[in-house]
Amino acid sequence: MRLRYSFVIDEHPRFLAQGGIFLRTLLAAGVPTGDIVAQVTQRSGEAGRRLAARFGVRALELPLGPDKAYCNKINQLFTLADDDFDVLVCCDTDLAILRPLDEVARAEAVRARRVDLENPPLSVLEAARVLLGFPETPALIGTGCEPQAMTYALNCNGGMLLIPQRFIRPLGERWLGYAETLVANRQILQRWVSHIDQVSWAFAMLRLQLPFEELPVEYNFPLSLAGKLPEGSYGRPVVLHHHNAIRRNGRIRKCGVTLVDQAIDEANRRLRRRLGLDFRSLAARLRRPASA
Repeated sequence: MRLRYSFVIDEHPRFLAQGGIFLRTLLAAGVPTGDIVAQVTQRSGEAGRRLAARFGVRALELPLGPDKAYCNKINQLFTLADDDFDVLVCCDTDLAILRPLDEVARAEAVRARRVDLENPPLSVLEAARVLLGFPETPALIGTGCEPQAMTYALNCNGGMLLIPQRFIRPLGERWLGYAETLVANRQILQRWVSHIDQVSWAFAMLRLQLPFEELPVEYNFPLSLAGKLPEGSYGRPVVLHHHNAIRRNGRIRKCGVTLVDQAIDEANRRLRRRLGLDFRSLAARLRRPASA
């Protein structure tokens, strides 16, 4: 099975620092450069393309999404709709991936990890459901960190989505359409407006009734919530979702949970061994004009 790993580089320098970590750990895990695509927004200028070139991966120009922020990731599905692969691994940039994800990819089912907190609350999801014309409340499930807090079973963390190639175009069209509606009615989401892409994805999946298998938490592990997840309920993380918890030397900050810190140590060893650079300095340099 052939996977295509895709991530977004936008204008803020943090995307360059995060992109360096993403690429370095993914390549160190043995993923070929030809299976990785940097989706570069026009706002990132030449800096994003230079970062991709530095690591030898393809760069594609990514149109902005309807909110010009969190929904930018949706357009990855259109830029790659005609590529030759089996499963798209649609990634946030703030990930460190420690081994190839062939072991969890499925050619017949979409995979993602449920949300760990009630973001947004069920009442907000229900308001969005009514707006989008869904007559019934879908299946509910407890959140990852707070099992007593109920949410839609398809309310998933958008940090990593595994989407079979044959579902990419229909899912992208529905996802984008619902995102546009929610952006136009953003008051529905109240202070959870940053979750528009996540919520619109859930409703797109519901509308299309695509086959779905939840990812284990190890494959989208939230470092900021490591202390809230019961120890013994998970194995050593494979995909670290660090949410920009990066030290000034470009290493990922530890979280104080032994099993998780072991995975962080592994990622940091790869960063130190393979590129002895300060990623924040790298980001600053990449943003300078080529003549500087």
